[in-house]
Amino acid sequence: MPLYAPHVYSDPTLIASLEALLGQLPEQARVMLVLKGGSRVAGTVTTQPALQHFADHNEQPGVNATVRLEDLLRSCQQHVVWLDSVLQVLHLPAAEP
Repeated sequence: MPLYAPHVYSDPTLIASLEALLGQLPEQARVMLVLKGGSRVAGTVTTQPALQHFADHNEQPGVNATVRLEDLLRSCQQHVVWLDSVLQVLHLPAAEP
């Protein structure tokens, strides 16, 4: 049974742009994601994302990924963002003890 994603990519150029985003999201990085729709999501990357194989609603195969962020203000809240919706990754300073 395939996993489904709203959008999948098979073009090498688009996959390379997703891979470039992956490299900016190491585990435990504090980031603000600027999304293509203009909104922003801030948090700590819980696990470095990786490209996965999915199918779209037309059963077309391709890749995409999700990034899971732990909210900076409420650690019990998680954000899950599709990687292809990310326009920019802004790195935030480390938390002070």
